[in-house]
Amino acid sequence: YLDSSVAKYHYYYGLVLSKLGRFKEAGRAIQRALEIEPSNADYMAELGHIYLQLGFKLRAKSTFEKAIRFDPSNEKAVSGLQRIRDHS
Repeated sequence: YLDSSVAKYHYYYGLVLSKLGRFKEAGRAIQRALEIEPSNADYMAELGHIYLQLGFKLRAKSTFEKAIRFDPSNEKAVSGLQRIRDHS
């Protein structure tokens, strides 16, 4: 049985859903993880990439920027932001 108060469970569930192409559900799962651990830059960066998959560039950009504020060396957030800049 899953303990719904453990952010990591929601995060990994979101990763699996993302790999299956179920991006809306993945986003909701990772948002639940962020409700439990609101300053986790890794979770934010992953959510940013899900937003990109859904076509929400502005939401992705702000999510990446927020992740970088918490962890300036977060490679996934930095690469996501660069990806947006390259396609603008």
